[in-house]
Amino acid sequence: MGNNHSRDGSPKHGISRNSSGVDLHDKVPSQLLPIDKLAKLLTQKTLEEDSIENGVSVGTFVRYLFPKYPELGKQLFGYWQNAAGVSPTPAISTAMFKAQVDKLMTVMTDEQQIQMYVVMYADNAETMNTEQFHSLLLTVYKISMDHYPDGPQSCRQLFKTLHAIINSAFHKKDSLPVVYLAHWLEEHCKRLVTVLHRYVVHILTTGFHSVTERLDEKDQGLELTTPVLEKAPVPWDKPQPLLPVSQVWILACTLPPLFVKPQHHSPVNVSNNGFCSKNYLARILDLSCPSHWTMLYNSLQHGLGANRFLHHVLSYRGPTLTFLRGEQDIEFCIAATHEWQESHLYWGGEDSIIVQILPLYHVVQRGPKLLYLNTKIRGYPKGIRAGLDPRKPSIDINESFTYVTYKGIPYQLQSIEVWGCGTPQSREMQLDIKKWEVKQAERQRVVKLSANEWTDHPDRYLLELAGRPNYSQSNN
Repeated sequence: MGNNHSRDGSPKHGISRNSSGVDLHDKVPSQLLPIDKLAKLLTQKTLEEDSIENGVSVGTFVRYLFPKYPELGKQLFGYWQNAAGVSPTPAISTAMFKAQVDKLMTVMTDEQQIQMYVVMYADNAETMNTEQFHSLLLTVYKISMDHYPDGPQSCRQLFKTLHAIINSAFHKKDSLPVVYLAHWLEEHCKRLVTVLHRYVVHILTTGFHSVTERLDEKDQGLELTTPVLEKAPVPWDKPQPLLPVSQVWILACTLPPLFVKPQHHSPVNVSNNGFCSKNYLARILDLSCPSHWTMLYNSLQHGLGANRFLHHVLSYRGPTLTFLRGEQDIEFCIAATHEWQESHLYWGGEDSIIVQILPLYHVVQRGPKLLYLNTKIRGYPKGIRAGLDPRKPSIDINESFTYVTYKGIPYQLQSIEVWGCGTPQSREMQLDIKKWEVKQAERQRVVKLSANEWTDHPDRYLLELAGRPNYSQSNN
């Protein structure tokens, strides 16, 4: 650990500050942030409880700032110790503590954040093993679920979800270079570390309250962006939606913002104690309300088939997520940027994406004109297809919706779920269109026939065979 830093105290795997981060940091001096107050309070507690002068100990840092997530607190403090070149000691000086917090508060790109936290959980080494990677994933999951809008959540499928991510990243190896894993996260789970960084920044900017008041809930006001699944009323004897919350969490770290689509609002001004850098905190914390995913179609409830799919999915004018589950526990997610439409051409925006969820989690393909749906047009392939190459699509669902083919291997299709990621108005508009279609169908059923037309109508002959008298006999 101690050999991974240079003589001046900067880590070899440290984050380079870009020009925009330097400019923003220079415009927002540390006096405008509560870092000085936090450092003084932690220094005082360290002296009182750990008998260490002019410094902040790892025990005090974890006890007062990260009591819910002690592993996160220890990893962060160890990263700072390595940067300061004092990793064997249990504390760092007050000046170094303020310098490290001040550096973390600078605006960093997603790539810089990913690199920093991967190196942090790799114990500042050049390689990372599966246990360390699992610890990073589990920490982010716990933070996200503890701040879920509907209250803390648990998921029975968590082990399977984490196992799929780790197996996909490590390819059955025990350890890999941190550079490779950082690149993998950037490609397949770009916003995974964003949640972690938001939480750390929030704790450091509001932590002085917990030191002085010993608040149990010191992270009040923090809103993370794991989407909420809206539960539609279903009969008690019908199967419930199959989408586990652990898959919602990891997909929110992978899908483009269009599908998570938070509604931004003005952050709370916490300048009661002498700082008012509202725009700065807004940029770092990115406080927002999570989106809501609405169930449009569940084949276990509505039936598995092309007609049922079209009936429940068409006319929803917003982005959607289609989950395909097949035999051998294989699962995919197709993210469509626009409403589903029948065409002999491929369609979709730049943010269209295909993700394999199980048994390996990774992005299959992304890009425009990724989707294809055709059930009526003759002379063209029938069914659903997804992929950048029309001649060799990545996903192919046959016309009868019985098989899903991936990389040329067919799997029996077991279920399909479609969730709408648009606004509530998108769902209301779809329901209004459905009601109008029902009324139009009822009007077409009422057909007025003349007497001559009814005499030769086949329905009249069928009624007479069933024993129903004709109108002339009835009148007599």
